[in-house]
Amino acid sequence: MSTAIITGGAVRLGKEFALHLAKEGYNVAILYNSSKREAEDTLAEIKGLGVTGKGYQFELRNVEGIPSLMNEILHDFKDVSILINSASIFPKASIAETEIKDMYEAMDVNLFAPFILMREYYRKVKKGNIINILDERIATNSPTRAAYLLSKSALERLTYMAAIEFAPDIRVNGIAPGLILQKEGVDTKYFAKRSKDVPMGRSGGVDSLLTGIDYLLNNQFVTGEVLYIDGGESKG
Repeated sequence: MSTAIITGGAVRLGKEFALHLAKEGYNVAILYNSSKREAEDTLAEIKGLGVTGKGYQFELRNVEGIPSLMNEILHDFKDVSILINSASIFPKASIAETEIKDMYEAMDVNLFAPFILMREYYRKVKKGNIINILDERIATNSPTRAAYLLSKSALERLTYMAAIEFAPDIRVNGIAPGLILQKEGVDTKYFAKRSKDVPMGRSGGVDSLLTGIDYLLNNQFVTGEVLYIDGGESKG
């Protein structure tokens, strides 16, 4: 039975990916930072689906510790075949408002950690699939979340580069979600208003992302692609 490693796998989209792959018969290793209680709940759901799940509490800003973390995971799971980089931080600040520490943190979590995880996966696993979770807003030049979008734009470029270097044994792709899952604390009226900017006229469901995950995993001739699952918002 194959294993998937999912960063940010305790909550939100990462949790949805973890449970979906568990339903498909994958064992799941989830990485989380402060969401210990949520991780325990997610792991209980994973195990309830008849597969093995294990959590690894790790601060992704500790990029130098990632090689040892990967060694620990590969010691516990001998058959890893998927890496999904889903964990992100979302500092809300324009270029002028962004502090140096915020830029460093965004780059560490959203770019450097995926970079090292991908490198270690290539060196030690040598086969399978890597999927990076991006954001449809990387197609625009919105400055409202400067550090976040710069880091995600760089991760998109890394996706393309790794697809070339890691082929043919590892396929590397990305998904750029649009208006899919409402953040906690966000006014529902704002979410409804945002939906009007989507050409499809509505927000999307998590199922649309899970379908994208399945497509990227199952189509053996796809690598170096980023699926914009956003109802056409990035094209507007």
